Amino acid sequence: MVSIIIPAFNVEKYIIKCVESALNQTLEDIEIIIIDDGSTDGTSKICMELERKNKKIKYKRIENSGCSVARNLGLSLSTKEFVAFLDSDDWVEKTMYEDLYKKAKSNNSDIVICGFRKINEKGNLLSTVKVSENLTKDEYIDCKTEWFSSPCNKIYRKEMLKKYSVDFLLNVYTGEDMFFNFKAFFYADKISAIDFPYYNYYMNQYSVSNNYKNRTDIYIVLQKLIEFYEMNRVYEENIKKIQECLLYHGIMYPFDVLQKMKENKIDEWEKIYEEIRKNIKKFKELETLEIKKYYFYRRFRLKMMFLKKYKIKLLK
Repeated sequence: MVSIIIPAFNVEKYIIKCVESALNQTLEDIEIIIIDDGSTDGTSKICMELERKNKKIKYKRIENSGCSVARNLGLSLSTKEFVAFLDSDDWVEKTMYEDLYKKAKSNNSDIVICGFRKINEKGNLLSTVKVSENLTKDEYIDCKTEWFSSPCNKIYRKEMLKKYSVDFLLNVYTGEDMFFNFKAFFYADKISAIDFPYYNYYMNQYSVSNNYKNRTDIYIVLQKLIEFYEMNRVYEENIKKIQECLLYHGIMYPFDVLQKMKENKIDEWEKIYEEIRKNIKKFKELETLEIKKYYFYRRFRLKMMFLKKYKIKLLK
């Protein structure tokens, strides 16, 4: 019924809890595919032992190639009607895949979404992300929401993904999962949701999603999104979605990350700031008054912070 794909890299502290949460699912017909992305700690040994003890687990080790390669390989190895993605430092509630699968079958949905919890490194609940039920397909394609971008709080009909060659962008480390969802949601005939936080997202400060070095990859994703809609001859109908992606993911998030950078990262700060500035110029045709005003407002705030905190004046 559901293939659960787990990409793993140097997660010896978390992988057992993650895999056990998948094994403890009330849905009987599952397979768990662990793709070890060249781990150098004890992850490989733990995963091989887990595979030896349980027939539901398939384990494969590859050279370190990135999360997209691992997820794509997991997709190619999956054999069930639906696929799900589970990050190796996260865990899921025991009825997640049964409830999402039943929803998919009863509504004949290609994608089912659920809410999730954000948990910090001390195990404390930071927030609960809710998902709206009974929206139209177009309303679900909303990159402003927290529940849209990640593939982990969803299940996908494999036949649909395979038919339209929906997979993860390679050599991109920020926004590749969001682009995956833009494509999957576009091709899905029907999308459903359950407003319950079945998925537990561990907020690891060292994860790729929290790494400022990868934030400028979002501009590659934006260009790919433009090309995708143009290829399908629906660019004009979806220009607002692209503009929202630029505003929220191409301006808001990168600037948020820059503001949180530490004092000893000033050289990298200036480099990333310049990359953001140059990249945003490439999307002039997407500019609206709202985007322009917000961009200049964030630049002004950053310049003032830099001047006040580090006594350095940015010229651009």
